[in-house]
Amino acid sequence: MACRLRAVVWGLAGLCVLTCLASVRWFSDPSPSPNVERVPLMPTPAGTADYLQPPGVAKEMRWRREAVQAACAGTRGESFSDAAARLSYDPKTLINLLVDDKNRVLYCYVPKVACTNWKRVMLILSGASNQTDPKLIPADSVHRKHVFIKLSDLKPSQIQHRLLTYTKFLFVRHPVERVISAFRNKFEMNYTSSAYFKKRFGVKIMKKYRKGVSPESIPSSGNGVHFPEFVSYLIDTKKEQFNEHWALVSSLCNPCDVKYDYIGKYETLADDSKYILEQIGAPPSLHFPEVVPSKTSAVVESYFNSLTAQQQSDLVKIYQDDFQIFDYHFRNFI
Repeated sequence: MACRLRAVVWGLAGLCVLTCLASVRWFSDPSPSPNVERVPLMPTPAGTADYLQPPGVAKEMRWRREAVQAACAGTRGESFSDAAARLSYDPKTLINLLVDDKNRVLYCYVPKVACTNWKRVMLILSGASNQTDPKLIPADSVHRKHVFIKLSDLKPSQIQHRLLTYTKFLFVRHPVERVISAFRNKFEMNYTSSAYFKKRFGVKIMKKYRKGVSPESIPSSGNGVHFPEFVSYLIDTKKEQFNEHWALVSSLCNPCDVKYDYIGKYETLADDSKYILEQIGAPPSLHFPEVVPSKTSAVVESYFNSLTAQQQSDLVKIYQDDFQIFDYHFRNFI
C-alpha cells in the first residue's frame, strides 16, 4: 500500500513540474498540419537549454510549407503560375527578393532575421565576392544599393521565369520578438544607422505620444523613444507604410503568392541554414556564420509587459497574418 501511495505521489509531482514548465513558455505548441503526423515541437529562442531538436530538418521544412499553404488556402484564388504572372507586373512587391542566377536561387531577406549574414553568404554564392568566409565581408557593405540584383529590377518575363523555376527560401522570426529587436536596434542603440531612424521616426513619435511634455522639449536627435510610444505609432500607422524593419514578413515576401521551397526560422537558424545551403548546392567549404544567441529573447516579456493590455492586444493583431501563416503563437492572443 505504501509503495502504491509513493508511486501516486511521484506521478502527481512529475505532472505538476511538467505543467509549470509549460505555463511559463510564451511560445505555445504549434498546431500540426491537417494530414501530417507530427511529434511535439516548441520553438524557443536560440540557445535555450530545453529546446527540442526537430525529428528532421527536411520534415520540419515540409511541415512549414504545409502550414503556409493551409493558412493561405482561404486567401488564394489563383494558381502559383497565375500569381507569378501578376507579380511580374507589380515589381514593387518583389524588392526584397535577391537573385542568384548562378545557382538559380531567390532569397527573400527580412530585416532582423539574420539577413546581414545571409546577404554575406549570397554574395559569395553568386560569385559577387571573392571572399570565402562570410564574416570577412563588412556588414555595412551588404546593405548598400546595387550590391545585389533584385527580382524587382528585371523584366516581367524574367521575373515570372525565376518565380516559377528557381529555388526560393526565406527566414522568419517570432513577430513580437522581431519587433522588439527592431526597436532596440534602431531606437535604443547608438549605431551609425540608428541615428537616421531616431531623427526620421523618433522625433515624430515622441512629439505625438509623449504625454505631459511640450513638443519643443523633444530632443532633435530623437534619442529616448520608449517602447510603448513606438507601439502606439505602429497601431496608428497603416501597415503598408511600415519601414521594412518592422513591416510584416507576409508583406515583404508574399508567402501566399510565392511558393517558397524552404522556410527557415530564426529559432532554429543554425540547423536550417546548414540544410538550405546543402539543398541549393553551396560548396562544402561555405558555412553560415556561427549563430550567437539573441539577447532580445531574454527581454521579450519585460518589453511586452511595459505595454497596456490594449496595446498588447493591438500589437499582436497587427502581426496576426505573420502569426498564422508562419505558425507562431503568443500567450492567449492567438
